[in-house]
Amino acid sequence: MWFLNFFVVVAITWANFPVHYALWMLMVYLTDVWKLKLTDAAAIVNVFLGFQAIPQSFLLFSAHGLFGNYPVLLGSIFACCVGMGFLTMSTPPVLAKATGTCSAYQPECIGEGQRILFYIALALSALGAAGQAVSFPSFLVEQLGENANPPSIWFLQCVAVILFKAAAVLGFSYISPWSLWFGVPAICYTVAAFIFLSGSCTYKYVKPEGSPITTLFRVLAASISKLFYQLPTDASQLYNVSDRNRQYVPHTNGLRFLDKAAIILPGQTLEQQLRNRWRLCSIAEIEVTKFAIRTFPMSMTFILGGGL
Repeated sequence: MWFLNFFVVVAITWANFPVHYALWMLMVYLTDVWKLKLTDAAAIVNVFLGFQAIPQSFLLFSAHGLFGNYPVLLGSIFACCVGMGFLTMSTPPVLAKATGTCSAYQPECIGEGQRILFYIALALSALGAAGQAVSFPSFLVEQLGENANPPSIWFLQCVAVILFKAAAVLGFSYISPWSLWFGVPAICYTVAAFIFLSGSCTYKYVKPEGSPITTLFRVLAASISKLFYQLPTDASQLYNVSDRNRQYVPHTNGLRFLDKAAIILPGQTLEQQLRNRWRLCSIAEIEVTKFAIRTFPMSMTFILGGGL
């Protein structure tokens, strides 16, 4: 059964190649059809690629800390399907009659509705790519289990991927209208999505076991729950023991609001408070959260850098 699940799940990987190849030509589409300057087209494509990296942290938390890999993967597949469909509909010939515009691949034939569909399509496609990046590898390992590492399986996948890449590149060389350039990958991906859904009854569903990102949300929740408590003047009175290695971690003075998550409340024993992990966090966990918050502004530059 795992062998069948392997091919059903990997169908999404194969369908991603024509989608990626079509999206790779976005800059050509924007310069040839929209008649944008090269710098403007490059800015749109860079924002699209950079946006793929931003929601990955939240989606990783959702997959490993809340819902599991399957719901996140299913949602990302749906987002990509709708995104590619909207991208196809944003080309001039598809909605020419409905919008009252012309059907030529010219800037004057692109109405406001097509532009809105185009940008929504990019956002959904980026969200789908981000969701697959954080959930698909783990979901595939869950399905294969102990058979996740046989060299023959991965060799077979590599051969199939290479052949599919070659077929996609050769096939796209015979496609000229942009509506088909985006429409064919949309159809391929939709078929792959139905193939993926067909195996839903045989998949192994693993409950989320937690994620390092869960620590960030725990610290935020604990600090907010103790909003009206006063921080002790001596930081040594805070809970300063790591749950993992039982080692003390140096305390920093920045973002002191988060230190409230380590306040040991009076009237309850430490053992009682430790049972609720969303009410008491250690200094080690708080310092990890501080580091993540301090580096968050740097992650915003991924948009300008195209996610590189």
